[in-house]
Amino acid sequence: MSDFTLSDLAQRVMHLRLVKPEHVEAVLQELPANSNGEELLRALERRGLLTGLQSEKLRRGDTAGYFLGGYALKYKIAAGTFGRVFRAEDPSNGQAVAIKVLRRRWTEDKAIVELFIREACLGMSLKHPNIVQTLMVDHDKATDQHFMVMEFVEGGNLRDLLSIRKRFSVPETLRLLEDMAAGLAYAFSRGITHRDLKPSNVLLSAQGTAKLVDFGLAQVFRFDESLLSEEERLQVQRTLDYAGLEKATGAPPNDTRSDIFFLGCIAYEMLTGRPALQPTRQRHLRASKERFLNVPQLQPEDVQNFMPLVHLVRSMMALNPQLRPQTPQQLLDQVRHVRSQLNKASLDNPAATLFTAPTVTLFVVEAHEHLQEILREKLKKVGYRVLLSAMPERAVERFAQQPFHGAIVDVGSVGEAGAQALLKIAGKAQEKNVPLTAIAILSENQHDLAEQLAQQPSIKVLRRPLNLGDLVRTLTQALPPKQ
Repeated sequence: MSDFTLSDLAQRVMHLRLVKPEHVEAVLQELPANSNGEELLRALERRGLLTGLQSEKLRRGDTAGYFLGGYALKYKIAAGTFGRVFRAEDPSNGQAVAIKVLRRRWTEDKAIVELFIREACLGMSLKHPNIVQTLMVDHDKATDQHFMVMEFVEGGNLRDLLSIRKRFSVPETLRLLEDMAAGLAYAFSRGITHRDLKPSNVLLSAQGTAKLVDFGLAQVFRFDESLLSEEERLQVQRTLDYAGLEKATGAPPNDTRSDIFFLGCIAYEMLTGRPALQPTRQRHLRASKERFLNVPQLQPEDVQNFMPLVHLVRSMMALNPQLRPQTPQQLLDQVRHVRSQLNKASLDNPAATLFTAPTVTLFVVEAHEHLQEILREKLKKVGYRVLLSAMPERAVERFAQQPFHGAIVDVGSVGEAGAQALLKIAGKAQEKNVPLTAIAILSENQHDLAEQLAQQPSIKVLRRPLNLGDLVRTLTQALPPKQ
């Protein structure tokens, strides 16, 4: 970073097409004449013109890897054994996408590259509202990176939501189960099974739709596991569950009824708050028949004595494949039938609403990538559902589409654009007559912005220095994680 003067860095940012020239010039005019490149980076981040990921690459002097397939990489949203997933945008229209990039350690393994491309082609062939669509696959010659571009689902995965909610209500579970079964049925009609069903491979959109992701990814795991680190082996062990189940039951490999069994396990966990299969790191235990013989059955009291759902989940999780629904379409028909019965039934246990309290959704705007992760993990542990962006305008767009309960904007990191976004959101909340709790985090010298924000009763202003505990206490007092 010290090698770049203010002028050099400004030229590099514009040359790389990261920020429009007029925006760079506007920031330069506000900086003191003796400013350096680091101060320019921070100013661009505060305005939401650069993300933490882009700034770190600039500090390292990277000249490539800012764009893939014409999309601008914004920040990392997930990482796995074989790839990392980034949120990216089309610079021409701001459309958000997810880009999965194959890790460099696998780029020289032709078999892995071919399987990665096969997975992408498989995803491109599946076009269904309950399956995350793959838009393209390509290879970037400048960085020697293989990548695929996918639909971006702005929400979260079922695993994260389960860690917050613990349990789902019967109506919610059936609605999401229908979504998942519909995705499986469509894929199976095209000769495709999933082979890696688990809560983290179910994404929930902001509208509450369940979408399956990572179809066919299990094929990548058919090679020598000694090539993997211990952490990576743990990430792929879910596929061992399929192998263990099929070995225990004598079912053929790639049996669609295995998908149905593990979808039943997901439903069981949603309804009880407990995993159906006890986690273990020992390979021989994962493949043992006893592990599947000891799977607990769903009990009537778990679902407020709604017996049609008890029978459905028990049949999905039957050890004998012949006793399960035989195809995903048959399962989908059964789920829809049970849902129709639920609409006519009255549940016996009104106290079960204890588990159906809506999760409070927060939108956090933070420019610094390391702080994004800290805030995400802390707020999730407290019990909030967290949406996160480095771009203030994304919060405004999201609130207009589907209002959230609360917002935290680090105005000190994203600049005046963050304050203006909060004011717009507060105004829209008043128009829609929906409650809103908002917190603005300001730097010590942002006095004018503090005065503007304080005029809105729904916005609480906190100033640096500020620790995470103070922020969480202020938030939970104003907006408890369960309504």
